[in-house]
Amino acid sequence: LQGLQKLLTESVRFLAPYEVRQGQEAVARLQGDLAARRQQLQPKKKFAFRALKKEGAPGSEPRPA
Repeated sequence: LQGLQKLLTESVRFLAPYEVRQGQEAVARLQGDLAARRQQLQPKKKFAFRALKKEGAPGSEPRPA
């Protein structure tokens, strides 16, 4: 993709403005597609249990006799 961008940049002086614009739009579209694909293929966060807040330890409360 970077090579394509470099080729387009080097060819600007030989191409008509319309063709340059079309090339830039195509490269931008490809970069957007690549970013979307990377986001899609990125591993998802693993599920983790959250620690529950406890009022007190189960054995710390006095038991009625």
